[in-house]
Amino acid sequence: MEVVSGTLVVMVSVGDRTHISDYTFPRLANWAARHGYSVILIKKPMTRNGIAPHFNKLIAHRLAPGFERYIIVDDDLILKKHAPPMEAVPPGFVGLCADVVQSNTEATHVTWTGNTGFIVSDRDGLLLLEEAFHDGEYPFKSGDGSNKAIWGPHDQASLNNTLFKHKKAYQLDARWNYQAVIDYYARGKGWDVWRQSKYYRIRYYLSVFLNPFGTHRENIRNAYGIHMTMGLYPKFFTKVHK
Repeated sequence: MEVVSGTLVVMVSVGDRTHISDYTFPRLANWAARHGYSVILIKKPMTRNGIAPHFNKLIAHRLAPGFERYIIVDDDLILKKHAPPMEAVPPGFVGLCADVVQSNTEATHVTWTGNTGFIVSDRDGLLLLEEAFHDGEYPFKSGDGSNKAIWGPHDQASLNNTLFKHKKAYQLDARWNYQAVIDYYARGKGWDVWRQSKYYRIRYYLSVFLNPFGTHRENIRNAYGIHMTMGLYPKFFTKVHK
């Protein structure tokens, strides 16, 4: 296989998700261009029917083989315009940011749970992504009595299992993948209140928008990338995360 020098940045946005990627992909492409990285947007699924679309991230490199490094990003992650160049990951390791939720992982070999919204891998690390893809859905769930659960659905549990099994997980700076909404309710009143209380949700967005010097706005300001999980308002985050 011919080796292509440099870094490829990949956003995976399978399905009718232009209401998100129209905001997030241009920001990603601008960041990549600033640092001399190639960039592509993947819209067409590579997985077979019956496989969760999340697993496309683990095989996205197949569409553009040969790069030295791959940065694979969810379409609901919006990068700051002046985010720095990507930090180095040790050879053969795969870089993930720690998920905000750490308490739901029971498997003892997973010492911290990585979020797969932002993945960094060199060519050797791609073998680990492929292994997680072929393993498929992680079989153990929270509350099933196995005490082997790993937090996160689909690709997240599977990739964490593979990386920690091989001792090849590298913890990236959390600022690359800041889960703003989850951080708010995880440190506050919890998921159930966020889900049930419209007032609680509105209060968060108002606190971010109206108080530029408050804690929530400062957390966003310090982040390189905002992962909009549970808060898909890209137009809002585009305005407050520049």
